[in-house]
Amino acid sequence: MAPPPAGVKLDEEERSACTRTRNTACQCKPGTFRNDDSAEMCRKCSTECPRGKVKVKDCTRWSDIECVHNESGNGHNVWTILIVTVVILVALLLLVAVLMFCWCIGSGCGGNPKCMHRVFLWCLGLLRGPGAEDNAHNMILNHGDSLSTFISEQQMESQEPADLTGVTVQSPGEAQCLLGPAEPERSQRRRRLVPANGADPTETMMLFFDNFADIVPFNSWDQLMRQLDLTNNEIHMVRADTAGPGDALYAMLMKWVNKTGQDASINTLLDALERIGERHAKERIQDLLVDSGKFIYLEDGTGSAVSLE
Repeated sequence: MAPPPAGVKLDEEERSACTRTRNTACQCKPGTFRNDDSAEMCRKCSTECPRGKVKVKDCTRWSDIECVHNESGNGHNVWTILIVTVVILVALLLLVAVLMFCWCIGSGCGGNPKCMHRVFLWCLGLLRGPGAEDNAHNMILNHGDSLSTFISEQQMESQEPADLTGVTVQSPGEAQCLLGPAEPERSQRRRRLVPANGADPTETMMLFFDNFADIVPFNSWDQLMRQLDLTNNEIHMVRADTAGPGDALYAMLMKWVNKTGQDASINTLLDALERIGERHAKERIQDLLVDSGKFIYLEDGTGSAVSLE
């Protein structure tokens, strides 16, 4: 068996290699743990609980297995199930209430009992399990004509014949507004980042290349660089010339900047992360850049910068 890397003890394994900005990080090997009572060495995990106790928590790299008496374990499980059930029920009730309110506002129901009854039936459809979303969609379409007719009749009864000009009756398609809320559309408008105070966008972006290696998963590095138009040969050459694996992403990003020039932008990189399915990494990078004060959001179509602080 090969000896451990320099700085790594026999009972440990390397979690991340030493780079220019951080030292080698180590952790206990699987099946061992280290806590405050054994800060200098890793201890072997217990394999089973003492007689009369049951295991409620597996061994981790930071703690041994956790055992409790049979009665305590059962009581803990009951309370856990009860709390989870209550939370789910409360969330469902809130969801139903919000949907009822939104539908009433969107369809012009107001406080009419007939319309509220239709809303209630539709909300119940959401709680029927698989296929509920399609059922709700069909109910909106099926009841769209009746809702429009009802609203039209109420408006005609409350107005004189001379006042009927300009009456707008809601169409069935307008009732589908619940299926496509406007808020996500507004949130998508603030997605382009620009440097604060007119700084150079490429130079400012390069300040954060070291941080990206800690955010973007290691297995996605090559795929990301291919999205940024680096060839497989260029990727392999950069990796071969890099001293440690932790510095590979930094080197590949620098290769991308040198190859692309001023066209290399942070928004191009973020779009590439979105395309390979790394949305979480994209959002973390956006938060990092904005929180640093180096970047701000630019609202699409207006050309005005927007700070979210």
